[in-house]
Amino acid sequence: MKIAYEPHPVSKERKAELRAQGLKIIDARFDPNRSDEEAAKPLPTREEIAKMPKPDLLEWLKAHGVEEPKGQVKDLRKRLASIMFVDL
Repeated sequence: MKIAYEPHPVSKERKAELRAQGLKIIDARFDPNRSDEEAAKPLPTREEIAKMPKPDLLEWLKAHGVEEPKGQVKDLRKRLASIMFVDL
């Protein structure tokens, strides 16, 4: 079975897309081919997301499977927070 190394948490849409391709999803931190820079990059907190500039938001959203993130910064922040954190 082929493996897709994805940053966790993975959105429902991205999971469905990868599983439809027959891929097993494993957290990107276990990817044996990741660079030291990627390994050292900590996950942002909700507070950091609330202050994050648009280029960083786009990078994080793309890393979480959002292919063409568009919208205002406040909307991108909400979307990233909803992907990264589960509200109970």
